Amino acid sequence: MPSFEYSLLVVIGCGVVTWLCRVIPFILLKKWRLPAPVLEFLSFVPVSIMAALVVSSLFTQHLGHLPTLNVPYAIATIPSVVVAVVTRSLLAVAVVGIAALAITHLLM
Repeated sequence: MPSFEYSLLVVIGCGVVTWLCRVIPFILLKKWRLPAPVLEFLSFVPVSIMAALVVSSLFTQHLGHLPTLNVPYAIATIPSVVVAVVTRSLLAVAVVGIAALAITHLLM
């Protein structure tokens, strides 16, 4: 069994590595500017992350079988997408999504 000192060093080391991975890009980007194609490519990252989060919550994984649709989340997604397209407001999307999910849970 590892000693307390070893475990503490591992935790501190992991924290330092995680911190450096998050800080070094900011330090480097203060000195250099990225080319326009790179900035345009990076502009799609938030949309990709949001799409991955939404799609992963729409399906329930079953080992050895195909994923199934999470019906309450799928129903709540419809008004959220409509509000997102119309308002482009993250707050409005969050409020409508939570309200729609609450209503679907009450009705189902």
